[in-house]
Amino acid sequence: MPKHDDDIIAAIASGQVEAAIGIIRVSGKGSHDLLSSIFTIKPPYEHRKIYYGYITEADGSIIDEVLVSVFKSPHSYTGEDSFEINCHGGLVVMNAVLERILDAGARLAEPGEFTKRAFLNGKMDLSQAEAVATVIAAKSKRALRVAQNQLQGKFSKQLDEIRDKILYLMAENEVRIDHPDEELSDLTTHDRLKVLNEIKNNLKQILRAAEYGDHLFKGLTLAIVGKPNVGKSSLLNLIVGEEAAIVTDIPGTTRDIVKETFNIRGIPFSVLDTAGIRKTNDIVEKIGVQRSFSAMEKADIIIAVFDASRLLTDEDLEIIDRIKKTDKDVIAVLNKIDAGLTIKGDDLPFDTVVKLSCKTGKGLEDLEKALEKIALSDFDDSQLVSLNANQKYSLKKALQMCEQLENDIRENIDPALIGVDFLSLTDYLDEVIGRITNEDMLDVMFKHFCIGK
Repeated sequence: MPKHDDDIIAAIASGQVEAAIGIIRVSGKGSHDLLSSIFTIKPPYEHRKIYYGYITEADGSIIDEVLVSVFKSPHSYTGEDSFEINCHGGLVVMNAVLERILDAGARLAEPGEFTKRAFLNGKMDLSQAEAVATVIAAKSKRALRVAQNQLQGKFSKQLDEIRDKILYLMAENEVRIDHPDEELSDLTTHDRLKVLNEIKNNLKQILRAAEYGDHLFKGLTLAIVGKPNVGKSSLLNLIVGEEAAIVTDIPGTTRDIVKETFNIRGIPFSVLDTAGIRKTNDIVEKIGVQRSFSAMEKADIIIAVFDASRLLTDEDLEIIDRIKKTDKDVIAVLNKIDAGLTIKGDDLPFDTVVKLSCKTGKGLEDLEKALEKIALSDFDDSQLVSLNANQKYSLKKALQMCEQLENDIRENIDPALIGVDFLSLTDYLDEVIGRITNEDMLDVMFKHFCIGK
């Protein structure tokens, strides 16, 4: 049966899990007529009112006792007439209610179809629609706060402000096209380039905010490295807050990579506790050391651990040299400060050095702050955004078009040709928030949503 955007669609919005209450969402033109055919309470239904009654079979037998919330177009999630049924949350009863709705004329919604309809009906733009999935996937309160800002349209407003600057330049360029022999504009070449530079900087800032926003949602990988017995496994256990790695005084205990995932200050991290790096004749330990080098290459951040109570050894210096060749963000940890401080921060060629005691926990907060600084740079949560690959691509193309326009204006080329480039620039921005798109792209994008959203 072909699917149409004016079909009545239905789905279990609370998911196929046992719970006290289940929610079934229904939307589409004629959905209130459908409701009247399965519900003991008959119309008229008032907007945003909850009704108590029973969902019944065609013969009048009761399926379940429910509460039904009614929404009328355009003041609903999808912008269509819709309703939501709160029924008992057993899988059998939820599916029985859903089956009754489908028998009455609805069809099962595809993943993301409710949100797709909200987008198509102008209830949200593409960046807000993407934020719905991001809200659901958020793994910390910080990530949730960023996603909610985007869902409420904060990012869209940023793009609208950029778009207004572009339209200002486009309008001025149109005057040049319509009146080529008259000086009707007050803008000089310098003025136009200045506005374009502002637009470029705005776009660069958004792309940077998206890059660091990814760290908040997708996380970063840390590799804890150092020679044997400097406290790498102890540091892993301290960070994780439990015994994830074996800790002994015997060098070379860790033979393989131990991986743990957790949050630090609302940022997800995966930590790799690697084997101690040293020259060894033990075949198994050699493999562990080689894997440590591989982990350093794959990690986003390297935590290099040194025994602060002892002078740097040749093994330490070899590790430092190896780390410097990776071109990674590095935090040097001077561990065992409770046993004395023989090494100084200046002895190490790294910008970030943290003094710490895994035994007492002193210095852990400083390490967490250093990790947060690398992960989020100078951004606060209100500035971060979460964008997909297509949106980032469009923003990068918009940035390239700004550079093209700068050359156009400096070269004083035909205003009509400049106008074409301005249109391309606005097209790229519109792709980010979905003003210009196509049905196939939308189908692919919304399929990663949950059923019921």
